Parts: sequence; C-alpha cells; structure tokens
Amino acid sequence: LASMLHASSINPFDSQEARPYRDDPQIVAMTNLVAAFQDSDISTFETILQSPPGQRMLQHDEFIRLHVTDLLRTIRTQVLQKVLVPYQNISLAALASHHLNNIRVEEVEALLVQLIL
Repeated sequence: LASMLHASSINPFDSQEARPYRDDPQIVAMTNLVAAFQDSDISTFETILQSPPGQRMLQHDEFIRLHVTDLLRTIRTQVLQKVLVPYQNISLAALASHHLNNIRVEEVEALLVQLIL
C-alpha cells in the first residue's frame, strides 16, 4: 500500500522475503492491486476493489480502507497524465467515460485542476 501511495514502481511482493507468500489467498488481491496500479490499469484496479476478495480486504484492513480514496485519485491522475499527452483538445466527458471508468465529469475537472496546480 505504501508503494502505491508514493507512486513507487517497486513491487513489494517481488522481494525475496515476500515471494513465499505471494500466492497466499489472503494477499493475492493486494498483489493484483499493486500490479494493476503499476500498470496504470484503472479498469482492473477498480474491478479488484469491487471483487469479493477486494471487498474482504477493504473490510478487514482499516489502513487500506482509509487510503483507498487516495489510491483512486493517484491512479486516475496517472491515467490522465498518460492519456492527455497526444491531445491538444479533449472533452471532460470523453476522459470520464472512455479513460476513467465513467466517473463524474466534476471529478475529472478536480483531478485536472490538481495536475495544473
């Protein structure tokens, strides 16, 4: 979680100490969440959070539950930065629906303001 909050490219589950636990059912959802985050795959990221293992993770881990909003904001910001590069003009509605899993246009606007400031 800390690596995602700091937008680090280091996968904590690749360390030698963590490898034996990588396929443990209790942390597979977190492993997949980290992979989706590092790939800026917002669709998979949100699907994992909404899946039964992801919901259990959120229910049982208060630290993750407290920071899930920050994680969503961070991954959405990463996606926006990648998507906007080739465009001179693009509508907020297109960003919201095609690239950010149908979030509200107001949320897209807030993310863009955050990027500008």
